Amino acid sequence: MAAEPGSVQFSIGRVIGDSLGVYARNFVSFSVLALVVGVPDLVLKMYHLSQTPQTAPGEIPDVSAAGIDLLVKMLVSALTQAAIIYGTFQDLRGSRAGFTDCITRGLASVVPVILGSLLLAIGVGIGTLLFIIPGIILALMWWVYVPGIVVEGKGIFESFGRSRELTSGHRWHILGLLIVVVLLALAVGVVIGLITYAAVSSSSDPGFFGVIAQYVIDSLVTAFSAVLVAVGYYYLRAEKEGVDVNEIANVFD
Repeated sequence: MAAEPGSVQFSIGRVIGDSLGVYARNFVSFSVLALVVGVPDLVLKMYHLSQTPQTAPGEIPDVSAAGIDLLVKMLVSALTQAAIIYGTFQDLRGSRAGFTDCITRGLASVVPVILGSLLLAIGVGIGTLLFIIPGIILALMWWVYVPGIVVEGKGIFESFGRSRELTSGHRWHILGLLIVVVLLALAVGVVIGLITYAAVSSSSDPGFFGVIAQYVIDSLVTAFSAVLVAVGYYYLRAEKEGVDVNEIANVFD
């Protein structure tokens, strides 16, 4: 039975706590998923590492290579987010989503998520150039646009509007939430860095181990960020609309 609107409150502690719980229960499957989906990005990094630097001082960098890197990163991030958002809602309602189910659901919405990510990057980038603050505002306003596509099946522009509606009144909370998550990500990065330091320093090819370590960190952060967005989206809807997690997740049945 749905709760009354406002009876469930969106809060930084609740969203982070539940997100950590979901990720802990699905740590292996979600992390492996993120690592597998991120392989194309890893391959590209390894390729760049194997190449002798081609750009001389003062020479214009290879813009096409940078564009390919960006496209691959967006594809990896979009598929990872879409897949793990589905898995998160399955967990929240007491079920477990298999690896194949998550990938299948992710692929079903990956194109609009990628296009939406491109538009978001352009909007936030332009906003950031305008004294930074507008870019931050847009990033907070559009924080849950991906669940709008994956969960509600909305179009790209509809999902941006939906995110603006849901985040209204909570953007300061979301900013605080993201700051806490960035600090957690830095802590994880330091731990992984310390663990791999001995291997990197004693290896004849430290660049290789450095790329692998960064790939693992990026994959874990991407996976947890996807869980965080899904849990945050749930609490925003629960507070504003009084829906419970089963009502939201029923769209996947």
